[in-house]
Amino acid sequence: MINRTILLIILIISGGLVSCEKRPVSTMKEPVLGMEFILIPKGSFKMGGLENDDGTMSETQHEVTLSKDFWLGKTEVTQNQWQQIMGTQEIHPEKPSPFRGDHPEYPVVSISYFDVERFLDKLNEVSHAYHFRLPTEAEWEYACRAGTTTPFSHGSILDDTLANFNAKVPSKYAASGKFLEHPTPVAFYAPNPWGLYDMHGNVWEWVSDWHGPYAKEKLTDPEGPAYGKEKIIRGGSWFFGADHARSANRRTHEPKLWGFSIGFRIVCEKKN
Repeated sequence: MINRTILLIILIISGGLVSCEKRPVSTMKEPVLGMEFILIPKGSFKMGGLENDDGTMSETQHEVTLSKDFWLGKTEVTQNQWQQIMGTQEIHPEKPSPFRGDHPEYPVVSISYFDVERFLDKLNEVSHAYHFRLPTEAEWEYACRAGTTTPFSHGSILDDTLANFNAKVPSKYAASGKFLEHPTPVAFYAPNPWGLYDMHGNVWEWVSDWHGPYAKEKLTDPEGPAYGKEKIIRGGSWFFGADHARSANRRTHEPKLWGFSIGFRIVCEKKN
């Protein structure tokens, strides 16, 4: 039998885990759409610190504490879930989703930040027990990392068996592989250590924060700037290479615009 100390060292080196104990996954299903949520435990982590090719950091690494547990979507919101709330009509006929109707379990894409806000407003109207919102950028990265410190929750290198990304794009963070040229149904790949699917790749995910520089000091429950010109999207997508799918990577996008590889996942809170 392998020694416990040796096992701990192997896990830290290969996956960046802070503990060799596997955390039990607590799940909840809300009654309106049947969406499943994972309980993310409160805690602290090092946020940011994205490494450039020359070894410098493009984002200030800083300590963040999340003071409360929260429930985060187990998967990205699907086309089927979106249509149950918003209907089947294409909301952007001038630039429609290229994957609309291809698979009900594809994540919904080609939706702007403001479209997501309208979805949440309607969902909250029909939900009596729960309130739904986008995660903050800090909540998103904390959940994506799932206790790890490596570029991905799976380790330092991503390959096409772990996530849906463009593995034909050369990267020191990826093994060369396939480019599927489309999303995959949610939960097609294995989850991260905390039971969340597709945090790396598949589609970019809107978060609630306006874009702004990171603080240098320690923060508790940060929500980003009070206003701005661009929102943040996270996680990379099927169209982009592994560099964009790293846990620390952030990208900006105008909230009124949409893209064929941008979707979202949501947080569920019990109403008072």
